[in-house]
Amino acid sequence: MSNLKLAFVCIALGLLIHFIGWAKYPIISILISLGIGFSIRLCRKWLKRHYPQMNLSLQFLLAATFSFVVWGLTPLLLGVVKSTGGYVDDWQQYVGMLLIGSFIMVVVSFTYYQSIQAQDLKQSLAQVELDQIKKDKVLLETELRLLQSQIEPHFLFNTLANIQALIAIDTKQANKMLIALTALLRQSLDRTRSEWLTLGHELRFNKAYLAIQKIRLGDRLVINYDITDKITDDILFPPMLLQPLIENAVTHGIEQLTSGGELTLSVEKEESNLVISITNNIPVDGSNRKGTQVGMNNVKTRLQQLYEGQASLKYDNSQVGKVVVTMEVPLNVSQS
Repeated sequence: MSNLKLAFVCIALGLLIHFIGWAKYPIISILISLGIGFSIRLCRKWLKRHYPQMNLSLQFLLAATFSFVVWGLTPLLLGVVKSTGGYVDDWQQYVGMLLIGSFIMVVVSFTYYQSIQAQDLKQSLAQVELDQIKKDKVLLETELRLLQSQIEPHFLFNTLANIQALIAIDTKQANKMLIALTALLRQSLDRTRSEWLTLGHELRFNKAYLAIQKIRLGDRLVINYDITDKITDDILFPPMLLQPLIENAVTHGIEQLTSGGELTLSVEKEESNLVISITNNIPVDGSNRKGTQVGMNNVKTRLQQLYEGQASLKYDNSQVGKVVVTMEVPLNVSQS
């Protein structure tokens, strides 16, 4: 495309020289203009390849000088400058034509090469921006994996601690919890360290988690699932996003109640969004356990990064003795 543009400019200059009366034959004017134009380009490319530190102006000056000397002598060597009947009928006219034509060619060519340099700079800038985007993406993925790694050991540590405590109290229950934990870990092996899996996988994982909590708390924990039939297992969803919320509901809610309470996990569609609610009982005067909010903060951060501000997480404790945590995310997401 750039060669075509240069050829068009050279042909236009050759025709201009002919039409203003400086040359009799347009074909010769066009050929010489093309020769000068492409000689400047090839010479400049050679200088750029062998002397990359040389600035554009000097490259252009040397290339233009070489091209004008070569193509200025060509008509003389070919004998087309004659007193009569030649390409130019007068030596003085030829010198004037060469100087004025050279000046026009210098101005046009320099402008052209400046535009080429600007284009190259834009392409370089675009490449730098693309590289930066790729680096930012890698950084984001690293941060997400770091956040996920903070969540998983936290949950596993608590579960193992509960098993250890149960061993001294109720060996059978401890054994049941160990079996449930094994099943949970087997389920987790199906997951990859990816920021996207499916909603079905996340629900199965958290049902296994709640089964462990049910063994630990017994009748004190009543679990309800309210999942609409419109929800399909293949909806893309980040792993380990619900577990910290459910763990908070158990640890800071149900576990603090002497008589226990209910935990309801609700999943439904609202237009183009997926709405997940976790409702649980809490002590009327609030939880006695003060958490560090690591789980909630990680969930908020992951929602912001994964859904680019299109997701929300709301905490509602306006009802006495009850908390509702609602997560709303877009249904149509793509892995990137």
